[in-house]
Amino acid sequence: MKWLADENIPAHAIAFLRARGEDVVAVREIAPAMPDDQVVALARAQGRMLLSFDRDHGDIIFKRGVASPPAVIFLRLYPPDPAALERILAGLIVMGGQGLTGMFSVVTPDGIRQRRLPDSV
Repeated sequence: MKWLADENIPAHAIAFLRARGEDVVAVREIAPAMPDDQVVALARAQGRMLLSFDRDHGDIIFKRGVASPPAVIFLRLYPPDPAALERILAGLIVMGGQGLTGMFSVVTPDGIRQRRLPDSV
């Protein structure tokens, strides 16, 4: 799968995804401090699933009507325990693009809630 890891995704999580053969572009590596609307636009332009701890992406897409990327995964883990995050990422990999594409997914330690994106690629 193709991922865009927002700047708030820890380096160990990016390394975890890459070690499993995932195609990951990390905002922290290419454009630190990129505004959220540009992050959404980049994910859409590159056909990448946006992975973030930032809830603002939902507001940008659902309230402001900005065109969405193929998928948005909002991680609600406080604090983001590294082992728990890796378990969740492994589960997302298993779930695959079919289970995530076209969806705004809110992931918590207890499970996942999904809402259809209004304008996915």
